[in-house]
Amino acid sequence: MREKKKARKCSVLRKWILCMLLAGCMLLTIGCGKSAMSSANGGATNRSESGFSAFRADNQKTASEGTTAEDGATEATVNTDDAVEQSAQDFGEQGADTSGTEFEQMEGVNTEQKLIKTVNMSAETTEFDTLVADVRAKTESAGGYVEKSDVGGNYGGDTTRYAYLVLRIPAEKLDDFVGGVKDASNVRTFSESTEDVTLQYTDMDTHIKALREELDALFSMMEQATSMKDILSIQSQITDVRYEIESYESQLRVYDNQVTYSTVYLDLYEVNRESSTTGTTFGERVKAKFNDNMYQMGQGFQNFMVGLLGGLPILLPIVVICVVVVVVLRKIWKKRKNDKQKKEEE
Repeated sequence: MREKKKARKCSVLRKWILCMLLAGCMLLTIGCGKSAMSSANGGATNRSESGFSAFRADNQKTASEGTTAEDGATEATVNTDDAVEQSAQDFGEQGADTSGTEFEQMEGVNTEQKLIKTVNMSAETTEFDTLVADVRAKTESAGGYVEKSDVGGNYGGDTTRYAYLVLRIPAEKLDDFVGGVKDASNVRTFSESTEDVTLQYTDMDTHIKALREELDALFSMMEQATSMKDILSIQSQITDVRYEIESYESQLRVYDNQVTYSTVYLDLYEVNRESSTTGTTFGERVKAKFNDNMYQMGQGFQNFMVGLLGGLPILLPIVVICVVVVVVLRKIWKKRKNDKQKKEEE
């Protein structure tokens, strides 16, 4: 019994010793970990302080260099600002011109109908000079002008002279002018065409208005530009926009001229007799055809006689040569015939 109690006491003692050893080992491990952490933190702190010192030294060096560079660049900056201000002022003055004649602002889109009228006429007359002078006078009195004039000589056939005229007549006086030409000559062909360019005109008008707004925006950007690169870029865009505006305005001026002044293409022929106008009734048509045929026969005979008489300088020598040849041949033939008869008689 005593031995069992002693054995229990020894077992409990060993357990306490073992617990004490374990506790000591744990305390020793914790102490070593804190010491290593403290060393690591100290090294990191030293490295951080060293890096910060280097960074501060670099900053001081950069600041000193920046101060020097800033002093050197101050003059260039001032020059650039002066150039920007001067360029913006120049283009601002150009932008102010947009309210003038070249860039006249439009209050709204022009919706008036735009019609281009073109007339083609062919007429004949027995009084050529009088008709040409009368056409020119009528053109001037109507407020128009002669755009092209071409007068030729002998045209051949019944016609002796011809004239090709391109006339520009105010649109509101076109009908009166055409009526006057018809009364003064015998019109053989006539055609009139009308082209509506209202849609094209309105579209160009709208484009011009949009381009002018874009131009104003570019001038505003020019005034706010701070670098030479931006100034040159905006200047290039302004040039392109102004070119487009001028191109559209030029086309509008062409349309305005064609709408205001109608174009008349007139062919005039001088004849010895004006062609008969075909009537509507049977008798009038027969009479007109008969007169035309009789005239053609007379002209044919006249042309034949003119050609014959005009060719006498060439025909007379030929006729003389032919007569001489015939006479000689007849003499030769008669001589041979007589010789043959004599031989037969012998």
